[in-house]
Amino acid sequence: MRIVFYCAESAPANFENYLKIGASGTVSAMILASHGLAGLGHEVFVLNRSESGNFGGTTHIHTVSPDQVPGQLEEIGGVDVFIANGFASEIFQTHEIKASKRACWIHNFIDQKPYEKAIREGRLDYIVCISHNQLGTWWRSPVFDRIAQVYNSIDARAIDCARVNAVKEKKIMFIGAPRSTKGFHDALRIFDAFSERNPGFKLYVAGAASLHYSASALSENGIFEKDYEESHLKDLLYQSDGMLRDDVVLLGNIPREQVLEHLGTSMLALQNPGWDSEPEVHSISALEAQAMGVPVVSSFRGGQPEAIIPGQTGILLKSRELEAAVAGLESIVNDPELASRMSEKAMRNVREKFQVEIIAREWDRCLGVMSRGEKFSGNFMKAIRIKIRHKLRR
Repeated sequence: MRIVFYCAESAPANFENYLKIGASGTVSAMILASHGLAGLGHEVFVLNRSESGNFGGTTHIHTVSPDQVPGQLEEIGGVDVFIANGFASEIFQTHEIKASKRACWIHNFIDQKPYEKAIREGRLDYIVCISHNQLGTWWRSPVFDRIAQVYNSIDARAIDCARVNAVKEKKIMFIGAPRSTKGFHDALRIFDAFSERNPGFKLYVAGAASLHYSASALSENGIFEKDYEESHLKDLLYQSDGMLRDDVVLLGNIPREQVLEHLGTSMLALQNPGWDSEPEVHSISALEAQAMGVPVVSSFRGGQPEAIIPGQTGILLKSRELEAAVAGLESIVNDPELASRMSEKAMRNVREKFQVEIIAREWDRCLGVMSRGEKFSGNFMKAIRIKIRHKLRR
């Protein structure tokens, strides 16, 4: 099967360099999915800002504008399935995409009506969700049977090369763009209350608001959006003299390799623990932290209960109460035996469920349904099962 992935995000990522650059989870998921499908014998092309060439069995074609895509598809010829990844979905509204089947791979909870309209008008054929929870939000949609669900994946072999068994420090990692949508201010509140009772810990922040895009001007340090820093962070992040507090380390947009190295010496990871932020649909960062043997603390929302096993590979906060969040962190850092069990379970969980070759087989199955023009059956029961499971876990 000839498959084309298209991504409009700015990271010039391919399979050989995605660990070395600050690519987002959305981009990384596409790189790994394309690589996994190539490994199953498919002819796979990726249109993104990477240099042109063959990387990990996948052919990349340098693309900086959606205007280039129709011509590039003509050159490729005979495309079986075209998949627009993340923010690239707008291409179906602006360009005619010549492929036997066209799909949009959605990484967020979004307004569904434009996608339903695109399917009705014949500009789009299928949608791919990245968690069962996200799939469940479509259950009343008239196009529910045109929706597939495939989890994100990680490359455990690349993770194995990092410092999984490094000596742990009094270190907590926040991973993700430090913005309101990622619950960064909630993470600071939790860490602030935690550090009062547990002195000596430091919070390392990997990411910057510019990772995807910036809705407003960045602050002087280039890490935060200026408006967000003024409205949410001044009292939490800076001392009375205007200096950054010394127990928070801003790493900025560092290569994923360096994120993994920092995780190797961290006792736990904080990943979108907010309740007013955007829910995580299925977080690559949470998977990578677990693959490093690092328990993850997040909120019990979105697809996090599918990426993190509550009480076994991390802590999912079930309320907004600050005390409960602090207690969750303390239950890990003050109990070495529990931390060790969580670490082992986390690594096993990711390798058994989210390894790139495993998820590639799910993609292969779903793409087969698409190429045959069939509908996806059983979506309603999948959504109901995950809703019940989430209810029981809470």
